[in-house]
Amino acid sequence: MPRFVLIALDGLRPDMVSPEATPNLAVLTASGTRFAHARSVFPSETRVATPSLITGCRPGGHGMVANTLFDAAVAPDRLLRTKLVADVLAMAQGAESPLERPSLGERLAKAGRSFALVSAGTAGAARLLHPAADRLGSFRWNVEDTEGATAALVRAEIGETPPHAVPNLGRIAHAGRVLLDHVLPKLRPDVALLWLSEPDIAFHWGGLRSPEAQAGLRASDAVVGQVMAWRDAQPDAGEIGIIVLSDHGHVTGRGKLSLAAELRRAGFKAGAGMATDVDVVVAPAAAPGLWFRDPALAPQVAAFLATQPWAGPLLARDASILPAGQAMALSVLGSGHRRSADLVATFAGSADDDEWGLPGHAPFDAPDVPEGGGMHGGLHRAELATVLVMQGGRFRRGAVAQVPADLTDIAPTVLHLLGLGTEGCEGRPLDAAWDAARDAAPITERLEMPRGFVLEAMRAEPGGRLYPTGMVRA
Repeated sequence: MPRFVLIALDGLRPDMVSPEATPNLAVLTASGTRFAHARSVFPSETRVATPSLITGCRPGGHGMVANTLFDAAVAPDRLLRTKLVADVLAMAQGAESPLERPSLGERLAKAGRSFALVSAGTAGAARLLHPAADRLGSFRWNVEDTEGATAALVRAEIGETPPHAVPNLGRIAHAGRVLLDHVLPKLRPDVALLWLSEPDIAFHWGGLRSPEAQAGLRASDAVVGQVMAWRDAQPDAGEIGIIVLSDHGHVTGRGKLSLAAELRRAGFKAGAGMATDVDVVVAPAAAPGLWFRDPALAPQVAAFLATQPWAGPLLARDASILPAGQAMALSVLGSGHRRSADLVATFAGSADDDEWGLPGHAPFDAPDVPEGGGMHGGLHRAELATVLVMQGGRFRRGAVAQVPADLTDIAPTVLHLLGLGTEGCEGRPLDAAWDAARDAAPITERLEMPRGFVLEAMRAEPGGRLYPTGMVRA
């Protein structure tokens, strides 16, 4: 009976995987199948990516459209921050979860299979990765957990969770121990997911090739090696597949600004909640969302942004909010939903090398990330490119799959290999991982965007789903 261990290295760019920086992942990649054209979703943010991974659907399907968002029906006076469990539950409005598609854990439980989550990320992200854990009586543990039976069990068996740090070395190692000392040997789930918060944390606050980032990446890679060693020591090692992924990449943030402040300087009443003196709510991000009290204000804001050298094209929940040709519909990217912002702004980034010698830098709006820190969330190629490696079990050895893939294809792949259906998933089983005859080069496309930009994209077959690759100047 096949089993799977999924390991997510938050924020890892595929061009940063090497025998020197990530020796264990390099070995795993050489002996498995690497997807050369693996991509994130838009916006390329963690709490958008995690539901996409776990439901097999893009944001327009599952409904989690941003890390930080505004929902007047839930909190008219403030922004919702999905890293907080309280805000995730507020969005659910009395339901178990705000997600509008079933999770992998729910699908497995319905078929009599088991799922377990160990997370070194935020508590909100852990809730979104396994929203039904309490109802199903299955394992969900996060480094921020302090209350409840699972937190008490982990404290008793593994010890106290180390404090947060940059890089988050203690918590990465601790999460690895929870997986290897408790979950895998004692629970033996059919599917286990380990979410590691590095290198993302150190990328943000130290820079992409800072000493902190290198230490964080080594720590996560060490856990990958420990999981490989555990698997290889099992009597059923041949049935255990390991899937290593990242949820998004990073670019270097260059040109930090506050979009709300820029709008206020231009005379607009912008803020973080729909107060009496606010006409447009702005959610800071690499692709900030804007919600209008009166949609008639949108063309004026768009006209202002069109004069700013740092501004890229606009995306819209309903493109008719602006004159024809001034906004691309979010639905083109699979990201349009009733929770989506009226407009989503992008920043005009560059493919030139940053100070670390890595391609890609862009302006950004993130109050807690310093100038020069890593950023993600937009449509830059380096933000959308992800790591995806499948090794062991039926997966091909030493293969590089060319077929397009994104986060939504991972759960359907696991379900298919477990003999379960994938109905309701937007993604598809990545059968190129075990059948070379099913692999094929992507069909490439270029879609015109407003303001002289182009979206480079792929499809797996004519008329198939669009896989965005990156936004560039025409």
